Amino acid sequence: MIIPKLGLYIHIPFCIRKCPYCDFFSEKISSKEIVDKYVEALIHELSLYSELTSNRLVETIYIGGGTPTLFSPKKIDQILNAVNKFFTISADAEISMEANPGTVSSDDIRNYREIGINRLSIGIQSLNDKFLKILHRIHTRKEAIKVAETVSKYYDNFNLDLMHSLPGQTYADAINDLKELISLNPRHISWYQLTIEEGTAYAESIPSLPDEDVIDSIYIEGYDLLKSSGYHHYEVSAFAQKEYQCKHNVNYWTFGDYLGAGAGAHSKLTINNKIRRQSRIENTCTYINNLLENQPQGIYLSNEIIPEQNIAFEYFLNRLRLFTPLSINEYENYTGLSFNNIRYLFEKYSEDNLVTIEKDKITITEKGQLFINQMLEDFL
Repeated sequence: MIIPKLGLYIHIPFCIRKCPYCDFFSEKISSKEIVDKYVEALIHELSLYSELTSNRLVETIYIGGGTPTLFSPKKIDQILNAVNKFFTISADAEISMEANPGTVSSDDIRNYREIGINRLSIGIQSLNDKFLKILHRIHTRKEAIKVAETVSKYYDNFNLDLMHSLPGQTYADAINDLKELISLNPRHISWYQLTIEEGTAYAESIPSLPDEDVIDSIYIEGYDLLKSSGYHHYEVSAFAQKEYQCKHNVNYWTFGDYLGAGAGAHSKLTINNKIRRQSRIENTCTYINNLLENQPQGIYLSNEIIPEQNIAFEYFLNRLRLFTPLSINEYENYTGLSFNNIRYLFEKYSEDNLVTIEKDKITITEKGQLFINQMLEDFL
């Protein structure tokens, strides 16, 4: 087993209000004091990991949420200074941050770039005010376009998020939204279907969504439109211009290691030929109190080594999201398992035209992309 690449994820769990479709951990900011304490606790947590990763290079950093742009450039700079103090960062590290068009000014966008953020991911979700209201977004179409245009002046690398199959959305609505987004010329587009997740407001009161045949038509036309516009479909819901894939997310999907910090964050780390997964509590005050009272063990919701019999499933749960060829050597190096134990499954998939096998490479076919969940069941 080899030691894979390492990414760092930092969670900012604050929002102005919770979107009805969102199942990520977030809370409203109750005061300026809690922001200051959260940053203090976060930096303390980061300090605890410096020895653990002292011989490893951090190749990507991703600041997500929540709404990270509720933190001023000065606060984000404070966090990044701590990261540079406690970790060895690659000279060409991709440093991403999520941004909400309703919480970021033109000056903020420029200042985030100056402190070291080199990739912004803008949560637009729709360019139609009608659907922005339905989604309870805090920005307007005009604000979203202005932010995207400003970001393009300061960032060569940026992503725009767009959702489709929204409540009341027609085929024409969805495709027009996508066409407008493409016209903003982002290097990367995250285009994905609205799904109803457990524990969200939409799950408690399910809205009326488009019929399956409409959703299928949106997918087919949308994929063709993105492809003809120069975007490569490299992951289930990710499309990138040449050489602009999100390196941090690719590391996730290739079963790389990532260290999470912050309330609600997750980690996957390879240590002494064992793979450990960690999750942190989804309670900001408890997270802060445990760290500031020097009781870091209290921040973990789970902290376990993955049993060997679960590793193949965990690997493919991630790796099958990517449409790039899968290397047999990569599987063995990252899991410590022999591919021969599961070769029969892939030979069966090949017979069913779900994959192609050529020497060391396995490629998921277009048909196979439709049967990923069924394939994953074989590894459980």
